[in-house]
Amino acid sequence: MRARAARMTIVLSACVPLLAGAAVAQDASFGCKVLLCSAATAPGWPSIPYCVPVMQTLFRILAKGGGWPSCPEANASGLGYEPFQACPVGQTPVQAGDDADAALTQTPNGNLCADLSKPRQDCSTDSGCRTRYPTMPRATRSEPHFVDITTANGVQRFYFSLQGY
Repeated sequence: MRARAARMTIVLSACVPLLAGAAVAQDASFGCKVLLCSAATAPGWPSIPYCVPVMQTLFRILAKGGGWPSCPEANASGLGYEPFQACPVGQTPVQAGDDADAALTQTPNGNLCADLSKPRQDCSTDSGCRTRYPTMPRATRSEPHFVDITTANGVQRFYFSLQGY
């Protein structure tokens, strides 16, 4: 619960210029409304009447191939996507090829974690010996989308989901 409160505090403090003087949330740009609503966690945006039409409009824009709206007042990045949790320490994110004999490719959004410090030779294939590494599937994120917000305390990453609403 404290993490959620801290998350909203950072997002709101990044958006303070929007709320200065007599300005209210309704006066914010569409991108800043989306940012504020996306960051809501307790309750989430579906439980906030103000946010429902904002997010529904966002989903229509995204469904038509539109881009993520910007919020320059909050010094926020564009929309990012990380579908998987981080690999355990000492393991590297990789993607397996299309067939069992294909090599692993290191990539930040790979679906496997590999221990590249433990190579082993596998000579059981028809194509000769291959170097193999122990791998395990990466856990998926329930909230794979993110924005980075820069504040006086540095860059904070906020994850959220755009699915199921």
